[in-house]
Amino acid sequence: MVKKWQVLTTEALEPAMNMAIDEALIAFVGRGEIAPTLRFYSWEPRGLSVGHFQRATRDIDRKRIEELGIPIVRRMTGGRAVLHADELTYSVVIQEATEGLPRTVIESYRLLTEGIRKGYHHLGIPVEFSVPMTEEEKEELRKPKSAVCFDAASYYELAVGKRKVAGSAQVRHQGVVLQHGSVPLSVDEGELFDCFLYEDETMRQRMKSRFAGKAVALNELAGRKVSFEEVRDAFTRGFEDALQLEFVPLEFNERQWQEIEQLAEKYRSDEWNWKR
Repeated sequence: MVKKWQVLTTEALEPAMNMAIDEALIAFVGRGEIAPTLRFYSWEPRGLSVGHFQRATRDIDRKRIEELGIPIVRRMTGGRAVLHADELTYSVVIQEATEGLPRTVIESYRLLTEGIRKGYHHLGIPVEFSVPMTEEEKEELRKPKSAVCFDAASYYELAVGKRKVAGSAQVRHQGVVLQHGSVPLSVDEGELFDCFLYEDETMRQRMKSRFAGKAVALNELAGRKVSFEEVRDAFTRGFEDALQLEFVPLEFNERQWQEIEQLAEKYRSDEWNWKR
């Protein structure tokens, strides 16, 4: 049986608005105002998102990101920092009690990420789920060597070989699941590693060198420049295939936009973004 979800593509927005919309979607879905929703978005200006529990004051070079004009925003989800620049970001918002959605975080994560996996296949890129197998890989998850999200693949992240292609995170709030993730089209490694604090320059170079073998962007995999619209359309098809969905466009009403604007003020505040 085909299920009806809603789909939303928002214009390139500042980091605070992007996170506000994701949080607002939790409220809208939780109150039954809208159906489960798949959202695609991008960032203008580029931004650095840090995990909900990440210690930004320890990990992030505040002076440097201000010099580079890169705003910081703290996500609702956990994990490590992501520099959102040339990428497509997706979010999925669905009630926890939805029939067919696994109750465990790992299995629901796998189910929702299946849409992204199939989307890559529609682009001709054979990505597969990454499952840490060795003790060394499991130890990397327990004690990450850097503050960078793409430094290592977690359970059921997507990878080509050992190289991570997308970073996703999930949170459950008020009976609703939010999963969102970053799909880099290209990566400026120099700028990425300028955002973080290191013991010394040698450590910076070591982390940068290590990252090169741990992650890969979509354009490199495709061997060409892939547009946001092409990726969005492929991922939409991927979710349709993976979850047997039919999508209906979503538009916010005036009251919903007002709620989003109020939430954005939190995401613009130092109190929220630098609280740790």
